[in-house]
Amino acid sequence: MTSTTQTLDHPLPAWASALPDWRRPMNFVLYNIVGWTLLCAFVAFAVYTDDLRADRHPQFGTIFFNWVAAALALAPLSWILYYAFLRWEDYLGRLSFIVLAYLSSFLFIAPWHVFDAWFSMIWAKDGVEFLDVMWSWHNAVCLFRLSAISVVFGAVLGVRLWQQNRDRLLALRDQRERRLQLRLALERRNLAVLRAQLEPHFMFNSLNAVSGLVRTAQNENALTAIEKLSELLRYSLASSEKQEVSMREELSGLEDYLSLQSLRYGDRLQVQIDGLNDEVYSCDCPPFFLQPLIENAIKHDLDRHKGISDIRIEFRIEASNVHCIVSNPLHATTSVGTGFGLGLKTLKARLDALYGEAANLNTTMLDGRFLVKVSLPYAD
Repeated sequence: MTSTTQTLDHPLPAWASALPDWRRPMNFVLYNIVGWTLLCAFVAFAVYTDDLRADRHPQFGTIFFNWVAAALALAPLSWILYYAFLRWEDYLGRLSFIVLAYLSSFLFIAPWHVFDAWFSMIWAKDGVEFLDVMWSWHNAVCLFRLSAISVVFGAVLGVRLWQQNRDRLLALRDQRERRLQLRLALERRNLAVLRAQLEPHFMFNSLNAVSGLVRTAQNENALTAIEKLSELLRYSLASSEKQEVSMREELSGLEDYLSLQSLRYGDRLQVQIDGLNDEVYSCDCPPFFLQPLIENAIKHDLDRHKGISDIRIEFRIEASNVHCIVSNPLHATTSVGTGFGLGLKTLKARLDALYGEAANLNTTMLDGRFLVKVSLPYAD
């Protein structure tokens, strides 16, 4: 497929680029002809039926051509006004321009009068002199022509103002869409940067766990750890192009991560998961959002004592949100206020970029436990 956009070797001069698109005036001329013809036929039919009821024996052709004469005079005026409003559309918001254009349109009465005299001489009965019609000037005829010009002026002005407003709204919509697309591209780039920060950090900690097993000569466990790490890498690659994965996939990746950490901590690492059901499994979530929560609990709990940890993960669905609460017990050696390390900070930034105010991450201490609560949007 070839591109429809072509680069001009010689740019158009300023006067040419300032001219309006010729298709719009030509389309207006076509609509003018059709519209005036239908209007003449409708008015002629109405007058014809009234004359029939009054027993005047009217001729439809005569009535129709009389109205065609008026239309042939007004149609060029409407096209001239439309072209003028299109050519100087930047001035449509100025009252002085509209008043000047309105008063100038009355100059059309003179050529209209000449045309009407010529038309009357052709279609009227014999004996009608051109000069007699030219010098005849009735107040009723003058009032009709002033009114007709005013109606045509108002109609054309209304059409141009409507088109101008429509074009402005379309331009604003296109501009808004471009801004949204740009913002979306920036948000995706930010997400990619944040994820690029998180995954090496997470993998670095996982490699530390493997290296710890190697240093303590736990070769069999080290091989198992490498297998689990490869599963995590596979999950990372599979989700690398996705903004969201299912909670089932995320929990499967978490299981590999916990198996890897269990080889390092043994029975000291105790994790309890509550609230799992089909609704939770089907929820969408960012990939690798659970690992930083568990990593934070391990770092600020297990790494600070030699006892057994009690890490709990609870899922709850409330209204339009799915809540994930990860908690671990506080110990005497646990620093107060800890918990917002690189992992949680990066996760919070990812949630803000991906969901905005629809998601949040909060930490608190309650009943001797440190809690991290993540709320994600949920749709049935």
